[in-house]
Amino acid sequence: MSTGAETMSEADLGKRLTLDSPYQEFHRLTQAFNSVMDRFQRSGEIQRRFCDIAAHEMKTPLTILQGNLDVALMKARTSEEYREALLNNLEQVGRLIALTRSLLTLANFTSGKPPVHLVPLALEPLVQDLVEELTLLADDRRITLSFESQSVPPVLGDAQWLKQALINLLDNALHYTPSGGAVTVRLQAVGEGVTVAVEDTGHGIEQEHLPHLFERFYRTDWARAKDAGGTGLGLPIVKEIAEAHNGTISVTSQVDKGSVFTLRLPALSRQAIPG
Repeated sequence: MSTGAETMSEADLGKRLTLDSPYQEFHRLTQAFNSVMDRFQRSGEIQRRFCDIAAHEMKTPLTILQGNLDVALMKARTSEEYREALLNNLEQVGRLIALTRSLLTLANFTSGKPPVHLVPLALEPLVQDLVEELTLLADDRRITLSFESQSVPPVLGDAQWLKQALINLLDNALHYTPSGGAVTVRLQAVGEGVTVAVEDTGHGIEQEHLPHLFERFYRTDWARAKDAGGTGLGLPIVKEIAEAHNGTISVTSQVDKGSVFTLRLPALSRQAIPG
């Protein structure tokens, strides 16, 4: 058994121990060891996939940056042409910064100790303030943004991170709702918890995509997402924030009718306040 374990390496995480022994204790130990190796293998596969996709995502704006600079240096240009090149490059730098920030956020939340400080929190003023902040953006896009609220109990939450989760959901809804549409935020008490639902009248999402929406870098429409400036990490970050609050995030959608993303958090009255 020890010999088999010693022969395992990083490049051979698929290998498992086998044991022919009449003693049940050894069999249980072997099963426990193999179970740990299963988790290591899954973790390694996720990490490799994450790194591969992150590198691909960074390659695109870097390639565009290099191309713009090469073209700008090929010959003397007017001030206006240089300005246009700089603006294009600034847009790509913005994409890289957004991607880097999102990657750092995910790294913090998946490190085993999420960076949240949970305190008793009233959600209604937080959500209402956020909706008011984004109303101007919605108006610019000719989208009606509204807020509906019931009386809800407080939750244990981190205001900064819950606000970030809601910004991601609202940003997503505003990006995919056409001009003349509507986005509605509903705050309700449901059972032993509180829900914040973000409903839009956008294009909707095909059913086969719904189980994958909270996977990192997953997009149902790559071209449309890139036009919107998305990194493919907004919804996975929402999922991490929800789980760090002992909550959940879910989605329902109908094509040509719109989508509803629902953040569920346990109410404070049912929780133990952390010491």
